[in-house]
This record gives sequence, structure tokens and C-alpha cells, in this order.
Amino acid sequence: MRRYYLPQYTRGLEGLYRRVFKKEKPLPSFPRVVQIQTRTGCNARCVFCPNSLLADSIPHEAMEWELFTKIADELTKHPVVRISPYLMNEPLMDRELGKKISYLAERKRPETVIKINSNGALLDQEMGEALIESGLDRINFSVHGITKETYESQMVGMKLEKVLNNIDRFLELKAKKGSKKPRVRVTMVRTQAIERELGEIKEYWKKREVKVNIRPLENRAQSEIASKGLNPKRWRPFTFCNRLFEQAYILSNGDVVLCCVDWERTTILGNLKNQSLEEIWNSPRFMEIRKRYLEGDLDGLLCKRCLTL
Repeated sequence: MRRYYLPQYTRGLEGLYRRVFKKEKPLPSFPRVVQIQTRTGCNARCVFCPNSLLADSIPHEAMEWELFTKIADELTKHPVVRISPYLMNEPLMDRELGKKISYLAERKRPETVIKINSNGALLDQEMGEALIESGLDRINFSVHGITKETYESQMVGMKLEKVLNNIDRFLELKAKKGSKKPRVRVTMVRTQAIERELGEIKEYWKKREVKVNIRPLENRAQSEIASKGLNPKRWRPFTFCNRLFEQAYILSNGDVVLCCVDWERTTILGNLKNQSLEEIWNSPRFMEIRKRYLEGDLDGLLCKRCLTL
């Protein structure tokens, strides 16, 4: 994992020492990855996700088109590695998602990738065609398990048969159109429930020429998730997290929050209706939070509550 230092807090030859000997990178002047919540809400209540705990307290709203285009216009002027038009939500609940992705795709730099994660339950024919035609580069489908019992106990509210059929139809549609994009992957977090099915999971998706990405389980700063007994190993704090130094997270109302796990909106760094993302990214408040993180001063910060495998 790439580690960073803050140039404004280094003196003399310290920056050279950090780059050459510690292999650290200076904080970029603009985020490398940006997630945009085009609307709130999710149609699932996954046991490993805070949405199942906090959904009732999250406002139901969509991002205004004028705000989205303002954000997109700024992002596409910078060498951003990835833009993801989703954040703490199910992106396909936004029926104008294809239009928004097209707006990004028409303006982005060649090196910028547009990617979303979806549970696939809302991937009907119309949405599938819109995504293929939009210029979307990658789509990851969250499919936690391959048996009905495991999947539906983890992704509460979802139906495995429907999701698998939706994905198959999307793969067939993509092949019929002769489109290489979006690249499709299946992703899941490693829980006790899927451990016994990993071989079957990989074999199922291998037949469809779809790669599987299994990520470590995080508690996403929620003690309730840590107490559910989902983790196949013991929880531990992050040794280092690069999100504060690489990624920016934008809610549907334009608020920029500290992290993708800030479901409770504990740390709002600014709002893009009246500020630029570049201003917020380089603001004294954000810099002070990063400095505290690097110094291990986590008291009062959301970071102190995060655990992983």
C-alpha cells in the first residue's frame, strides 16, 4: 500500500529522505480517486454493511443535475485515476445513471477509469443497455455466496436467482453488442459464511470468464458489525489507510465527507455547491486531520473505530 507524507509539514531534507529511503509519496494536490453519490438509498440490507443499521436516518434524495455537472467538470480537468459515481448506495437506483456516466466519459482524460459497484438486482434490460452505451469502464457485482441459503442470509432482501439471471443477461447483451466495456468482475468480502463456498464460487464465475475479487472484511467504523461474528479471523486496527491521502467522497447534497465509511456524516469537510473540491482537499482542516492520523492521534476521529482482518 502506498504511503504518503505532507510536504507542508516537512523541513529541509526530510522530504527527500521520505521519498528516497522510506518510499513515501507527497500528498497529491488533487484526489486520485473520487466517489460521487448520485442518489441515496439501497435496496439491500446486507449484514456486513452499515446501511442495514442506519438506512432510516439517511435522507432520501438525488443529486441535482447542475451540481453533478459542476463536480464532473472539475474532476475531468485533473489527472484523476478513477471516478466512481456511487457512494454508500446502490447506484442502479439512479435511473439516470447512464446519462451521468456518459457526461463523465465524454469529458474525462484517457487515463481516468469510471467504475461502479452494484448488487445487480436492478440490472434490467434498459439499464444494461444504458450502462454499455454510456462509456462505463468497469462494473463490479457484489455477490456474496453462490448458494441461495448463504447469499440470501448475507445480502438480506436480495434473491440469488434473479441476480444471477440479471448478470448473465448483461454478459450476453455485452457480447451481442461486441463491446469490451464495461469490464465485469464479481466482488465479495471474506466472511465466515462464504469460506466453505469459495471453490464453488470461483468455479461458477470462471465458466463465465468473470474474475472474482475477495476483499478483507471491514467493520466500516461500526461496532455493531464488529460484534456480529462475521469475520473468519480476529479484528485488528488498520496499520495504515491511504484513503485520507488518495480519495475524496461526495454525498448527494454536495457535502464532502472524510471517508467512504462515514455513514453518520460525522466529519463534513465542505460543500461543493459553494466550494471547489480542490479547495476542500487542500483545506487547513483536512490537512490537520491527515497530520493527526500520521502522528497516531486518533482520539475523536472516525479512523479510531475502523477495524479489518
